[in-house]
Amino acid sequence: MKDECFIRGAIPMTKSEVRAVSVSKLELKPDSILYDVGAGTGSVSVEAALNLPMGQVYAFEQKEEGCELIKKNAEKFGLFNVHVIPGKAPDTFLNLPAPDCVFIGGSGGKMKPVLDAVFEKNPKVQVVINVIALESLGEVMDYCRETNRNPEVVSIQVSRAEVRGKYHLMTGQNPVYVITLEGEKKEKTEENPRKKIPRILITAPSSGSGKTVITAGLLSILKKRGMKVMSFKCGPDYIDPMFHRYVLGVPGYNLDSFFLEKEQVKELFLEKASQSDMAVIEGAMGYYDGVGGTSLMASAWEIGNITKTPAILVVDGKGSSLSIAAQVKGFLEYQKDSRTAGVILNKTSPEMMKRLKPFLEELGIKCFGAVPVCEEAKLESRHLGLTIPQEQEKLCFRMEKLEEVLEKNLDIDGICRLAFDAEELDKKKADEKENKTEKESKKSRRLAVAFDEAFCFYYQENLEFLEKNGWELVPFSPLKEEKLPENIKGILLGGGYPEIYAADLSKNKSMRNAIKKAEEEGVKILAECGGFLYLHESLEGEDGIFYPMCGVILGNGFRKGRLGRFGYISLERNNCDNSEQIRGHEFHYWESTNPGTDFRAKKPAGGRQWDCMTASDTILAGFPHLYYLSNPQWILDFLNREEFL
Repeated sequence: MKDECFIRGAIPMTKSEVRAVSVSKLELKPDSILYDVGAGTGSVSVEAALNLPMGQVYAFEQKEEGCELIKKNAEKFGLFNVHVIPGKAPDTFLNLPAPDCVFIGGSGGKMKPVLDAVFEKNPKVQVVINVIALESLGEVMDYCRETNRNPEVVSIQVSRAEVRGKYHLMTGQNPVYVITLEGEKKEKTEENPRKKIPRILITAPSSGSGKTVITAGLLSILKKRGMKVMSFKCGPDYIDPMFHRYVLGVPGYNLDSFFLEKEQVKELFLEKASQSDMAVIEGAMGYYDGVGGTSLMASAWEIGNITKTPAILVVDGKGSSLSIAAQVKGFLEYQKDSRTAGVILNKTSPEMMKRLKPFLEELGIKCFGAVPVCEEAKLESRHLGLTIPQEQEKLCFRMEKLEEVLEKNLDIDGICRLAFDAEELDKKKADEKENKTEKESKKSRRLAVAFDEAFCFYYQENLEFLEKNGWELVPFSPLKEEKLPENIKGILLGGGYPEIYAADLSKNKSMRNAIKKAEEEGVKILAECGGFLYLHESLEGEDGIFYPMCGVILGNGFRKGRLGRFGYISLERNNCDNSEQIRGHEFHYWESTNPGTDFRAKKPAGGRQWDCMTASDTILAGFPHLYYLSNPQWILDFLNREEFL
């Protein structure tokens, strides 16, 4: 990016050429957590954040003017994952998630304490340092000798043309030393088949009881206590994990026993949770609500049993008193092994909780407290559930207020004790068969992934699956960028809210044309729900106006006025001998005049079926949100056909 793109002040700024090399040396991944120490104007923070669609950037700056410039530059580029931390590092590192990468543009004379602190937080962290003064270079080299590190040192000297009369003369800039320190490279050890993972499941009798609010606040509190926490969501919801990611700065994962077999769910949980100090699972709907509304399959209760996780029931106590005990007793007795170990009363005064606590604990469970009504900590909603974090007005303030309320009214230590008392999980030794396609992926192919306010619904497991199978995920914004990333072999358009941003999407004609041209040139396109609507000839916005879209799908997207097809589905290709299925989920208020006829969708309960999706050698698009791990080869067969690589 050009230096002129940034709002400048009297604060020093890392210049574009040095910035490009430094950001490259950081080796960022889509979900990395980056510390930018001595962030100045925020040029590195902004450029890095644009490459971190699922990651977080913490910009540390001690000067007030610098903090304001960072905020303005982040706002200018529409970034919601840049967090400005005023004050002197490393004191300001406290209570923040451990970084994957660290850029040090200035240390305020505390280079060694800063380096000690980041390596203490994460011994495997990747550190890139910029220095100009030889004394600063010597200080870093001394540190490397003392800590037995082998740094990579690159000297960059840039000259820029300046007009002098009728001539252009090259003027040299100060040489900059770019120093890269790699963290520890620990050898892999054989995994213990029995793993002690502290964990809890936050569930409720029904939706709207306050599960997400309690979970988000609890995650934030645990993180501030210095714990590395991993979050999970039962069922197919992709919005709640976004809140978890906002709070923790790490991806959230879905645990779903309709999408995966039970043993696969447990393996996924073990793989991810074993990287943490504690795992928090958020339930979906009511505790026992599963597939079709009349089954325990894929319910939070089933996930709790698969992962052997103790459950805490969040009960909305507004308008009730002793009847709450009767309700909890019913949940305890409905299944022989309910795993319900505790209860939290929501929208209930502390005084009422004290009166009810003896009756609740007579049932053999622990009452962990009550959360009173607090409008300041309320999280806003819309028809698809909770709004995405970027839309939450004063979300940081709300989260801080929520933490205060929960710390004051809940027994957090007791919840932690329950989590640490969770039983061990047995892990069966499965035959380790590498995916053939993954083995044969000699080089990474670039997949452009739409990621902005209009397109943001993705299963983290899907994204990681694509990366493991040789696809480099390159984020781009259909809202704000005029062209697709270069040298791409595929495009992924996820779900989201294109109807809200229909006017802006339509105005960006350059991007619409680029996607149409890519389709004509045989670039693979995967599009789901909102992404599918974006491919249409036109889309009705929330304002009732139809706006031109990409024109890849011949048809129009329109408002239906009510929830259309909803819930789990299995998909099979029509007119095809291959009867293998892939599983997915639908939830949409918009419809299409051309929903597609290439696949047959079947509900797991009730027998309802319908045709859907458009499929060709290069396009796979429709309303279903597909869960790739339910049939990995199915997706790879589409993406990896040699004639289109």
